[in-house]
Amino acid sequence: MLKDLHGRIMNYVRISLTDKCNIRCRYCIPQKGIKSLSHNELLRFEEIYLLLKIFKELNINKFRFTGGEPFVRRNAMFFFEKLNIGKFYITTNLLSEGLDINRLNNLNIGGINISLDTLNPEKYKWITRGGDFNRVMKNIRDLQIKNIKLNAVIIKDFNEDEIKPLINFASEIGATMRFIEKMDFFKDDLDYISLDEIRKNLISENILSEEKISSQNSVSIYHQQTSGKGKVGFIMPVSKPFCNNCNRIRLSSDGAVKLCLFAKKSLNLHDMIREGKDENEIKEVLIKAVLEKLKVPENYTQTESMSAIGG
Repeated sequence: MLKDLHGRIMNYVRISLTDKCNIRCRYCIPQKGIKSLSHNELLRFEEIYLLLKIFKELNINKFRFTGGEPFVRRNAMFFFEKLNIGKFYITTNLLSEGLDINRLNNLNIGGINISLDTLNPEKYKWITRGGDFNRVMKNIRDLQIKNIKLNAVIIKDFNEDEIKPLINFASEIGATMRFIEKMDFFKDDLDYISLDEIRKNLISENILSEEKISSQNSVSIYHQQTSGKGKVGFIMPVSKPFCNNCNRIRLSSDGAVKLCLFAKKSLNLHDMIREGKDENEIKEVLIKAVLEKLKVPENYTQTESMSAIGG
C-alpha cells in the first residue's frame, strides 16, 4: 500500500503514454510548443506493463491513461487491448487520425474523458489551434461506452456563455458534463474565471439541485440536473483546491513519478528499470517517495505544460 504521512492512501495512478499531441490547446501547450521526448526516452510498453504489475501489488486499483494524446502513440490500441488490469480509464481528445472507434468501444474501459471546450466549430478550431470539430463530434456520437465525461476548461470571454448548451449536449448523449478552472502553467492571454460563481448561479436558476453529490476522493463537486438528465461536475483547483482528498500519483511518459501536479521534483523509474532494478527495489523506492508527499504544494505554479506532465 502507498500511504503518505498525512493518512492519504494513493490508489489511483495517471499514466501518460506520450507527451505528443495532435492538437495544441492554448491553455495546455504554449505558442512556441514544447520539446518532445525521443522514442528512447519514452517508457516502452513492456516497461509500463511491469510498472502496472508493481502498482497493482501496492494496492493501486484505478488506472487512467493520458497523454499528450494517448492515441497519438503508435500501437496504443494494441497496448490497451493487451492490458490485464481490469477496467481502466482513458482521457483523450478523440481526434487522432485513423482512430478506430469500434475497437475503442470493445476495450475494457470503465470510463472515458473527452476534451470539449466549445460547441462552436470556429471557436473549437481556435482554442485547439486547428482541431477538426466535425470529426470529434462524429466520434463522440459513435461511442458506445457507458461512462462518458466531457471536460471543458472555462475561459473568460471565450466559452463562459456556453455553459448551458454544453450541459444540454451532454444530457442529449447521456454523458456527464464537467467544467474545469483554468490553471496557469505558462504565460498566456487567456483569463481565469471562478467556477464557484457559475455553479451557484446554475443552482439559483434551478438548473442544478443545491445538494452536492459527493464521491470519495473525487476532484469534482457534482450536482444533479433538476431535469433528472444526469450530473454536472465542477473541478476547481484554483478556487477550491482538493489536496486533502488527493489519492493519486502521476507517471509521465518518460517514467517520472510526480506526487503532485505542482511538484518540482519527481522520481525517475525509467532509469531504475533499465539499470535492472528488481520489482522489490522499485516498490521500496515508491513507498519511501510517497511518505514524503506534501500535504499541500509549496506553491501553485508550474513551468511544465500539462501536455508534458500528463494531465
